Amino acid sequence: MNRLRARAGSALLAALIALAAVAGPPTRVLAADTPNFWFAGTRLILARPVNVNGEVAVAIHDPGFLGFLNRLGATVAWQPGERYVVFTASDHHTVALTIGDSQYRAGASSARAPFAPYTDAQDVYVPFTTVARTLYVEPVADGGDVVLQPQLAILDVHQDGPRTIVTLRGATPLHFKKTFESSERVVLAFTGVGSPLAATRQILTASLSIVEIAPGGNARNPTTTVTFGGAALSIHSMYPANAPNEVTIAFAPQSIALAGVTIPSDWPTTAAALPPPNRPPAAGPLATPAAAFTPAPLPGQPGFGAPPVAATEAPTTVTGVDVVPTNDGAIVRVALSGPAYYEWHRLSDGRWYVDFRNVSLASAPTEQQLNLPAVQSVRVRQTVFGPTPVVRLAFTLNGDRTVHVDATDSGATVTVESAIDVNLATSGAGQIGAAVAGGPGGDASRFGAPVPPPPGSNPRLIVIDPGHGGSDTGAMHNGLVEKVLTLDISQRLRTILASRGWIVRMTRERDVDVVAPNDDAKTELQGRCDVANNAGARLFVSVHINSFTMPYLNGTTTYYYKPNDQSLAAAVQRRLIGLLGTKDDGARRENFYVVRHTTMPAVLVETAFLSNPDDAAKLRSPAFLQNVAQGIADGIADYAGSPSNTPPQSSFSGE
Repeated sequence: MNRLRARAGSALLAALIALAAVAGPPTRVLAADTPNFWFAGTRLILARPVNVNGEVAVAIHDPGFLGFLNRLGATVAWQPGERYVVFTASDHHTVALTIGDSQYRAGASSARAPFAPYTDAQDVYVPFTTVARTLYVEPVADGGDVVLQPQLAILDVHQDGPRTIVTLRGATPLHFKKTFESSERVVLAFTGVGSPLAATRQILTASLSIVEIAPGGNARNPTTTVTFGGAALSIHSMYPANAPNEVTIAFAPQSIALAGVTIPSDWPTTAAALPPPNRPPAAGPLATPAAAFTPAPLPGQPGFGAPPVAATEAPTTVTGVDVVPTNDGAIVRVALSGPAYYEWHRLSDGRWYVDFRNVSLASAPTEQQLNLPAVQSVRVRQTVFGPTPVVRLAFTLNGDRTVHVDATDSGATVTVESAIDVNLATSGAGQIGAAVAGGPGGDASRFGAPVPPPPGSNPRLIVIDPGHGGSDTGAMHNGLVEKVLTLDISQRLRTILASRGWIVRMTRERDVDVVAPNDDAKTELQGRCDVANNAGARLFVSVHINSFTMPYLNGTTTYYYKPNDQSLAAAVQRRLIGLLGTKDDGARRENFYVVRHTTMPAVLVETAFLSNPDDAAKLRSPAFLQNVAQGIADGIADYAGSPSNTPPQSSFSGE
């Protein structure tokens, strides 16, 4: 039996987080008797919790819930009118819930929640403790309170030739003390986390035979001791990890060289203890260098619970929104504290909205009913939270009314007129302030009508191909590895597309070869094409990072081959340049294997040059990687429109 779940089995908690489905319609009542939730040593206040079938329902924009997600480094994505709510954890695994369906997907597995997510008052309510568990947090009863206990939840073991690589992953930044070390045994005591992992895992490799997991402590101050038992005369080393929530250790016989550093007695330690970003380890797998991120504060340290800070400019803030009704329409003035990039969209059902990128809304969301001949209502809300937030100003129009966006150095003015828009442009973009690099300028870009899906394809399926992987590292320069970056970007892209209602399949979901290790290039590339061709995908996107023998080349390029690929490539390239601030190398025709041998519209994106110092600095920024994913997703939207008008699917697929 899972020891943590046994501890949580009180009558109080069972009533709160019962997971059995209840027949008939769910009963929703305000959860005034909700027990006190505690997380990271502080009381977690939910603004308006609702009891549904014994589970706590919480709005995804509830400030307390958003604070909880921020502390975990997790994000939530949902757009009004869409069916899917997608959570992305700090390790990039996704949790997809469907409005009106109690079944959800967490990574590659699926399960059923006590109730189906539902909308109420322009927000979505989701099962709180169910979501918490999918993000590696376990509710543990402690008297009359419930402690939301972070877990050391993932133990991943894989072979890299003679090396055994072990990665431990938790809900929050990991902190350990080394309590014992010899050539045959290493013991690490992780503080602040419990664990649902099995007590013993047999490894049986040449250098590592067993891993033992022993949770201890109490509900509020848990510890988990991990013991690695190795073979005699083996060696071990700590590798840089992808994020502060991970610890990676390599084991090997003494005859094998290991990269990395000696396991410190107390982790996290100084960044200087690990290889700097411009000096990759000499051997073994290389993840994004540890020096590329700043470890988040631990519980009890100053700053714990604050959102992660990207290595770029801080988000701009909306300092004021002024709605002025006119005789027939409205004028809305949005004041911003700094520069921003914006894009607007007109939908076929009378809605028009503008998104302000990397912008935060300091005040509460608002909605104003105008009931005028040209416009019914106007709404302002935060639609994306996390390192690259988005604020949306949305209108419900009476017909295809003319809308103008005029940008200034300090904000934007949106004017809705009574006149019908004869051009009926569906999208546009621009920038506010002169400091936004790579913006498209004041003129709105015009996009054509969405391109219909190829005959016989699944109109909602997009295949993403993270370049390289497994035995093929791709390019390596400036402490960066192409296969790591392409997977990171692809996982972010999958999250965005899934939140918009697309079905997404990846050619690889982790650091593996698609066909077989060390296979010939043609076989490997054809295997990637086969994933898309056999599934009848609507679109195929291959993600790569460019490189050259000399460091002076830089920029972003989107490649295509078939004639019907060109408009997709142009749309993606246009969006990427608008967001990234890289040199525009254009959309180019090239005889790359994966875009030539896929039967559907396909592009290959070379996002930046990791061999160029300036581009490499951008590629180390999580905000830049998120913008790459955002640009590709927005280019797909410009090309293909929304999946909402395609035949519905029975459930979300994260494959």
